[in-house]
Amino acid sequence: MRKDSSYILTIDIGTTHLKCIIYDESGKIKVQLSQNHPTHFSLPGYAEQDPSIWVSNLQNLLYKIKDEHPEIVKSIQGISLTGQMHGPIFLNSKQEITYPCLIWSDTRAHEEVIYLEKIFTTDAILKITGNPIQESFTLPKIIWLKNKQPNLFSYVDKIMFPKDYFGFLLTGIIATDHSDASGSLLYNLSNHCWSGEIIDNCELKKSLFPDIIPSDAILGKVSWNAAQQFGLPEGIPVIKGGGDLATTALATGTGQKESLSLCIGTAAQMLMSLDSIEEKLLGRLYLFSHCIPRSYFCLGTVPTGGSSMQWFQNLFESENKELIYNELNTIYDEITESNILFFPYLMGTGTPYFDYQANGAFLGLQIHHERKDLIYSIIEGIIFALKDSFTSISKPNIKKIFLSGGATRFSIWPKLVSNIFDRPVFAFQNADTATIGAFLLGSKPIGIIKDYDSILNGFIPAEPVLPCQRYTQMYEKKFKKYRHFSSYIRNYSSMDGWG
Repeated sequence: MRKDSSYILTIDIGTTHLKCIIYDESGKIKVQLSQNHPTHFSLPGYAEQDPSIWVSNLQNLLYKIKDEHPEIVKSIQGISLTGQMHGPIFLNSKQEITYPCLIWSDTRAHEEVIYLEKIFTTDAILKITGNPIQESFTLPKIIWLKNKQPNLFSYVDKIMFPKDYFGFLLTGIIATDHSDASGSLLYNLSNHCWSGEIIDNCELKKSLFPDIIPSDAILGKVSWNAAQQFGLPEGIPVIKGGGDLATTALATGTGQKESLSLCIGTAAQMLMSLDSIEEKLLGRLYLFSHCIPRSYFCLGTVPTGGSSMQWFQNLFESENKELIYNELNTIYDEITESNILFFPYLMGTGTPYFDYQANGAFLGLQIHHERKDLIYSIIEGIIFALKDSFTSISKPNIKKIFLSGGATRFSIWPKLVSNIFDRPVFAFQNADTATIGAFLLGSKPIGIIKDYDSILNGFIPAEPVLPCQRYTQMYEKKFKKYRHFSSYIRNYSSMDGWG
């Protein structure tokens, strides 16, 4: 470690907020500011964001930091980037935005998915990209613009991702990294490059897609123009960084052996690093390139994780937003005897079934059940759904679980994760894991840290939450019941009628 004050500025373009967080060399937060940006839902399935608003927000945040912490800004040694994945940024030859960013939740490209399924077999696309053809990925969105706005698309000169756009604004250099590229459905996961086969078959120009560099590579330095625009010192190295899933995976210890990361926020996610592509996972989990060189991570998802709790709260307590969260801290162990099952399929199953038409359900309700029983069953159901994805991993040698996200504010979550997964759980308290990963990527190439694990240990709680054998046996039986009835719930959702 350097003895003088050295800081890393991390910039995270999230789905709802832009965050600027400055870390010192030990990984402690020195400055933290954020500003929200809107998503426009102009038509069913549409979810667009205006990158110019991101830029305006970045200017506001950085000038505010400069005014309030001028000495810290002068000591920034590097800038590292992260952000939402899958959403394409379209630039013309004048390097101007030509169309809003169709973010990951935009599902308008139904016809384009059907078109792609006619060009590529399921096995072929899985073998090349590691992922199924879905509207959330970048490729269908690109083809949608090509088909629906051909004149506008003819002016598109480069396509990149949100964090890459900020990298371009700061340095004047256009490039992406392997983690974001692998979330596009245009990337050859085995060869770590753009897929010429997919690009050619979709009649796209190879020049549309930027060079791919490592996540910990120095993209360039803050230009004079960027220094004037954003109030930063000229010449600060800008590190490429990674997509937010990859940087979260890095921050929550998935680079460490025998560990699994669960992040429970609006959605619930399971992340695990892999040294190689496991064919058994294809079509069961999402697979991406990691921000750690020549490695991968798999992703399991529950689209309505924490938002299942929000849904329940909105049904009954729209005026008292804190009531449901207070109740979480008053639920007692006796409630584990409840036989209610909740299936959190309010926006489909996510992995491992990829059934986004499935519906949610409560099963086993009786007249004596109370509100707290339903709350408890929702938490159980979210964790069961994550474990359903976990069972897709062949022979998982997992000995510890890292838990992050808003769920860690309540002791019931790590306790239940530990008992349901039957493993020790290390809960990150209110950690902004995507930017922690960006901090790690930014610190290493400029010499602030030597390796990731030494600094990661400072973020990980010393004492885990341990499983209780009485409960692990009970939850193993209940999980088998959950999986058994899950197939009936999913089949019911696909029925056109009663007969």
